[in-house]
Order: sequence, then C-alpha cells, then structure tokens
Amino acid sequence: MKKIIFILFSVAIYSQDIEFRGLVSADNNQIKNLADPTDEQDAVTKKYVDTNVNSFSGSYNDLINTPLLFDGVFSSLTGLPTTIAGYGISDALALGTTATSALAGNTTTITFQQASDIQTNNAKLSNIQPDWNASSGEAVIINKPNVYLKEDVDALISQLQSQIDDLRERIQNLNPYSIIAHEGFEYDEGATLYEKNGGSGWGGAWNNNNSNQNDFSIRNMHYIMNVSSSYGGVYTSGRRSAMTYPDLATGGNYLGNDDQQTDVPCFSYRNLNETINSGVHYVQFLVQFNDFSDADASGALNNYFILNEDTSEKLVVRRKDGNIFMAKTKTSTDSVDIVDTGVALKGSSEAQFVIIQIDFDNNKTSIWVDPELSSFDYVNPGSPNAFLNYAFSFNRITLVSQTKWDFGVPTLFDEISVIMKN
Repeated sequence: MKKIIFILFSVAIYSQDIEFRGLVSADNNQIKNLADPTDEQDAVTKKYVDTNVNSFSGSYNDLINTPLLFDGVFSSLTGLPTTIAGYGISDALALGTTATSALAGNTTTITFQQASDIQTNNAKLSNIQPDWNASSGEAVIINKPNVYLKEDVDALISQLQSQIDDLRERIQNLNPYSIIAHEGFEYDEGATLYEKNGGSGWGGAWNNNNSNQNDFSIRNMHYIMNVSSSYGGVYTSGRRSAMTYPDLATGGNYLGNDDQQTDVPCFSYRNLNETINSGVHYVQFLVQFNDFSDADASGALNNYFILNEDTSEKLVVRRKDGNIFMAKTKTSTDSVDIVDTGVALKGSSEAQFVIIQIDFDNNKTSIWVDPELSSFDYVNPGSPNAFLNYAFSFNRITLVSQTKWDFGVPTLFDEISVIMKN
C-alpha cells in the first residue's frame, strides 16, 4: 500500500493534467475537493446543484433559452389552487357550461362586438331584471332601441287580442248576420228559369233535375211572372197573390208555372257557393202553396221547398192536410221526422213567409211561418212554430211545383235568402 500512495503522490507533483481513456470507475467511492464548473461539460458538485436549481422536481425543455409552452400541472410549480372556486369565487361560469345564473344580480356591459357574437351564435339572454323608471313607476330597460323582454311582448299581444275581440263583438252587434246567398227572380217576365244566373252567392245557374221527369221540355220548366202577367197560359191574377210581405223588400217578379202545364211537376235546383255545415244559419223564402185538400190534389202533390246536400234530401217544407209542415224528406211519416207548424195554408189570398234556422251548435232545426219581421230577432229569435232535433249539411236548394188543372191555384216562390249568424 505504501508503494501505491507514493506513486499517486508523485503523479500529482509531476503532472498537472490527467487524461482518462476508456472506462474509468471510482469503484463506488467518492471524488472529493471538486472545483466549481466553468465549461458546459464540467462535472459539478452537490452544493452547486443545490444552490442553482434548489430542489425542482419538474422538467424543462431548456433551462437557458426561452422555454416552450408548458403543459404540465402548475400546482407542481406554484402550489396554488387549480380551480376558480379555490380562490373564493363561487358565482362563476365553468368552462363549457351554459350561462343561466352567472350574470344574476351583477352589472354587465355588453360591447357591440359581443352583442354581434351573441346574435351570430343564436344565443339569448334570459331572466333579465329591468330597470325601474322612477317617473312612471314602470319597469323598463333604459336605452333599448332593439331589445324587448318576452313578458312585455306577450302582454302587448294579449292586450291587442283583447282589443280585437272587443272590436269584433262591436261589429257583430252592429251587423249580427250576413246574407251569403240571395235570389229575387229579377229576370225578364215570361222567361224560363232554366240556366238563369242572377242573384248572389250561388255556385252556378238554375238547372233541372231531369232524373225526376219523363222528359225535359217546356212543359217541365218554371217561368218568371209577376202580378200583372197576362200572357197565354198564365194563371189569372185572381189565382195569384201579390207575393209581397210586410217589412220584406221585394223586386216584383217571382217564380211559378203556367196553367197549360197542369199535372206536370216542375223541378228547378241551384247550388250554393259553399256547403253549410257549422254555426247557425237561416234559410228564408216567400211562398204561395195551393190550398186545396189533399183528396182534391190527387196527382198534384209535388209542391216542395227542399234543402239538399248534393242530390240527397235533407229538409223539406211542404203543404199537407191544409197546413205547412217541415220534414226530413218528402216521404217522411214518423213523428220524429215530420212536424206540423200549425199554420194554415192561405192559397192565393196572401203570400206566406217562412224562416228556417239550422243550429249546428245545438243540433236543432226550427221553423217560423208568417213571423212579424219588424220585431223578428235573428240573434235571439222567439219560440218557433215547430222544430226537429236534427241539423244537417246542405249546399243546394230545390223548388218543386205541380198543379191539377181543375184546381188552378199555383205554387209560387220568391225572395230566397241564406243567412249566416255572425
């Protein structure tokens, strides 16, 4: 051992630089008295590391140049809280959540660009507390040229709807009903009704139901006449009423068939512009039914005012047993299908006025015969002469008349109207 120490001591005296080549091992021993490093590749002591690095346990890409973006856990560097709540802020909005209450109770200023961003992203502000206007006592948003609260808009719409409803009711009170179709037979005297297209509210001209007759010719046609008509074949004025009625406006002409065509039924029909199937509607007309007995009228009983849905009979007003009746069809006999108005036929002595009400709301059809028009209330009419617990859709009116030659009081029609209750 003395020999080895002597050799190392001699090397330290005689050689200032020692070069190592290949593998050098300290054999798990310490190297003492190391100088501080000066070059990048110098070995360093523990003290040097403790002093300059402290005890940092993280990692940097470069301690000398500007570091790259750090993506580690900051708490490992700072030891500070990692959440907003950790700093005592409880009313905050977490990343990725929906803003529902973060602005509540706070004053928030939105810039023009932020407002544009909100609009672009189809966002909305809710639960806004409006400012209170001290002068008016109303809740308002100050400086709000284009911003309105939903409840304000809803309240305004509700007020407008109430005003509209009130206005509609006032209009209805001024005009409680509307005439949706009318026929006054104001055509040339002596002309046939077939293919006439006057009046209003109709879906076509007058036609003839050929299926109810053996043929369709001049014998089967209705004619236009008036109280002074005297052309060949027309019943004398003594057999015809004036076809007027108190407080009813009439044009003078009316519908009938002449006495050269006795025992021949005449059929005419006309379609409405629409099908009536809801609300409350009236159908009214002026009529002269012949007043002979049913026994005397044998072979001339076809005298009807009919409401149809297309070709189906829905309601018939007819002469029977000396009175005016209302029935579901011409052949109805059951008491629930046919009712007697109790009003007697007047024949040629005076025209009679008939009002029918079809009330879809209450499934009821009522009839008034010869009411006093000056006091008749279409909104709240009085008790009818008769009624059926029945309502029906209709879109056509059919007129049928037939007179026996030796009982020459004709059936006449005039002033047909269809009225809708508003």
